Amino acid sequence: MNKARCHRGIATSNGTKCCMRRSSLLFVSVAMLLAACTSVEPRAVPAKLKPPTPAIGPQGNCEDILLGDPASCVAWTPPEPHNFSLVFPINEEEAGVGKEMQWGPYYWCAVITDDVAEKVFGTRAVVRVVTGKYSCEIAQGGYKQSGLDKNLQIHLAPYEPGNGAYDWFVEPNPLGQVTEVKGRKAVRTDWPRFPSSDRASYVVEIPDRGSVWNVELRRQGGGRTEYDADYEDADRRILLAIDALMAYDRT
Repeated sequence: MNKARCHRGIATSNGTKCCMRRSSLLFVSVAMLLAACTSVEPRAVPAKLKPPTPAIGPQGNCEDILLGDPASCVAWTPPEPHNFSLVFPINEEEAGVGKEMQWGPYYWCAVITDDVAEKVFGTRAVVRVVTGKYSCEIAQGGYKQSGLDKNLQIHLAPYEPGNGAYDWFVEPNPLGQVTEVKGRKAVRTDWPRFPSSDRASYVVEIPDRGSVWNVELRRQGGGRTEYDADYEDADRRILLAIDALMAYDRT
């Protein structure tokens, strides 16, 4: 009986087929073993973020904001801490926060910690609120007693090059001076200058997000309190707040 077989690497024509079949099976087995050893484990998908919880009870903090409208103001409570990369996709979500406020401003307010607030305002005694649907507003407390109003507003805005409404960095620029803040595109608004109030505001690009930070610092005295404007100091202090926001948007 003539049986096809492989012998020391030399085979009949039928035997050659046998060797090829065995080699193919060996190759597939090795490839599967290598694939199992080198496969990348799937990345864990983060659980859906819980909405920030609005303060309960009278909106006392809203009354501490000079320009605040209680009808569109929610006293701030700190949200669960999350990186910007997780918050950004849901920053316009409104579910669960009340008064149709968005989620994002709760997190923007959280970025301005008491330590940062002390650098910006000169005191840690500040109040935080969410106003006008999409803004975080932070103010030095006790203006009704002191007559001194210091107020910082932060909101996220779209950046769409070529769209006149959201192309922030065109030149000449109707807002003011096109500049940079630590390598990012920015616009520094040119405000009229007054002896008893000062104001500083910037629009700063958030790279690769199609968005910008829109940040404004206002300081003024009231009828009982004199205030000497210092525009250079206002500019320096608002940039400290912007530093904190830029550090957060890299997380």
